[in-house]
Amino acid sequence: MSVTAVHYAPVDPGLRWVKDPGVRIDVPQELGHWKALTPDVVAVEGGLRMYYTLVGPGTDYDVTPGRILSAFSVDGERWEPEPGVRVEPFGPHADLRVVCPDVVPLDGGGYRMYLEGQPRGRPANIVSARSEDGLNWTPEAGVRYGDRVNRLGSPRVLDTGVTPGARGRWRLYFHRYPLPLRMGLDAGNHILSAVSADGLAFDLEAGVRIPQGGDLETFAVYAAEALRLGTGGYRMYYAGWTADPVRGRIFAARSEDGVTWTKEGGPLLEPGGRGAFDAEKCSEPSVIRLPDGRFCMFYEACDENQVWRILSATAE
Repeated sequence: MSVTAVHYAPVDPGLRWVKDPGVRIDVPQELGHWKALTPDVVAVEGGLRMYYTLVGPGTDYDVTPGRILSAFSVDGERWEPEPGVRVEPFGPHADLRVVCPDVVPLDGGGYRMYLEGQPRGRPANIVSARSEDGLNWTPEAGVRYGDRVNRLGSPRVLDTGVTPGARGRWRLYFHRYPLPLRMGLDAGNHILSAVSADGLAFDLEAGVRIPQGGDLETFAVYAAEALRLGTGGYRMYYAGWTADPVRGRIFAARSEDGVTWTKEGGPLLEPGGRGAFDAEKCSEPSVIRLPDGRFCMFYEACDENQVWRILSATAE
């Protein structure tokens, strides 16, 4: 898998998406409250690999652990869990929970996984791990980006195509929320970005990439799935949540340079209503082109019982 194959689409997948029937990744059968969250799907030899977060057991998110698992699929519809754990919580910057994996292949071989790391008693930050085969991962020392003041997370890292060694070779999109968390359009729960020459040390870029705005983003915007397009420019899919009631939806934006974004249209995916697996929330999109040429969006979904699973939708 080449560096440019990740977060890339030869053409714009567009704004029209149809939910697929069934569940892609379900929660375990063991007793306890579980959440299958934050899919990240990449192409591998023979098919697709999904990295995702399993949180639980427990309902108090402030103290509940989370770790990264994976599953394999030939067609993007039927997924087989792969044995073992990809990344466990690790200290000192992610000793409670790791969530929101984003896997990027490296020029010299192997992979880097960017993660939202939650330490105990401190704000979340962006950390990373390395792997040679995509299955066995070793945490990397330090923090890729963090300020010890705000809650940072849902990383997505793109190769911008700039000459290696330049200041902006890698662009990191992430959410920034104040601590303690506030709601409302004046809360500043936005999507920001930072750049790096080596993928390890990131510098904040000025301004806001996706700001909160309108009645459907009163809680927050986050989870930016940005795609570099073969036809030029960038497409982004992101999550927007309302505060009252708390509901999650998936939206879209476009950009020519990856920095200045324009929101497009209304929600692409909305909660499915009473009895649906996504009755209350659709969030954390991950988009990839399937082996048959269709574009598929994998997303986390919450039902009326606060059980989270991973579902999918197909671009029309």
